[in-house]
Amino acid sequence: MKKYIFIILFISAFNLVKAQDELAFKIKYLPNHTYQLSSNMSFDIRTDLSNNKDMAAKLASQGITQPIEANFQYNSSGVSNTGTVKADNTFPLIMNMNAPAIKGTINGKPIPIPSKTNIIKIYGSVSADGKLNVDSLAGQKLTDSTAVPIKKMMNSFMGMINFPDHPLKVGESFTQNVPFNVPLGGKSMAINISITYKLTNVSGNKANFDLTQSMNMQLNLGNIKLSVNGGGAGTMVYDIKNSFPVSMNSSISLLININSDKINATATAKISNDSSYVIN
Repeated sequence: MKKYIFIILFISAFNLVKAQDELAFKIKYLPNHTYQLSSNMSFDIRTDLSNNKDMAAKLASQGITQPIEANFQYNSSGVSNTGTVKADNTFPLIMNMNAPAIKGTINGKPIPIPSKTNIIKIYGSVSADGKLNVDSLAGQKLTDSTAVPIKKMMNSFMGMINFPDHPLKVGESFTQNVPFNVPLGGKSMAINISITYKLTNVSGNKANFDLTQSMNMQLNLGNIKLSVNGGGAGTMVYDIKNSFPVSMNSSISLLININSDKINATATAKISNDSSYVIN
């Protein structure tokens, strides 16, 4: 009898270890939960326009000397509440987003940026497969023309991390490429972001990932050509119980080139982001 008990315990322990070594990941909202978001982003850029005499002179007349060092801080927060599952396996979601607080400086001098205190309220529902459906914005029903971009915006978060359809082992990684075009002044801005996620360890209810990312962007507006290239790293913490990332931070360094018949300039930039969710 003791022999069989030992075998059962051994198999159970083996399965437990295996379950911890391999985990399936997916981002999804859960019913009857509260998701409290806090996000802080900083953008630093440095350039020297001394070789562009006319532009440098115009900026100097406004008290802006060379080189130019600008910093922008973008802080946002919000709360999403989900309700009880209905007969059709959907459940409601109400999202309250505070208007972002933005601060900026150029060469250490504050830039006057208008601030808003209003709250953006979005009503929607979540389907059984985790898809978001937006019903109204600030209590007003959405028309077809406004519903499409807002739905895309909200669903883009759910799809920003496409986990593999198989369980991941510690040490395993996957790469997600996000190419898209942004219409701008009759032209288009081509942006490609590549992020590699590596599962580094699993501790309790948290799975920890290292991030390696690269970005390149090309924009042609008539005789103006803009290119942005760079890369960086970061980390992500995934809450296993709640199937949701609860912490993500990253820092990316960029090289910017602008060429036209009136200006040829380069700039360096650094974008840092730190976001977290508290889930109850």
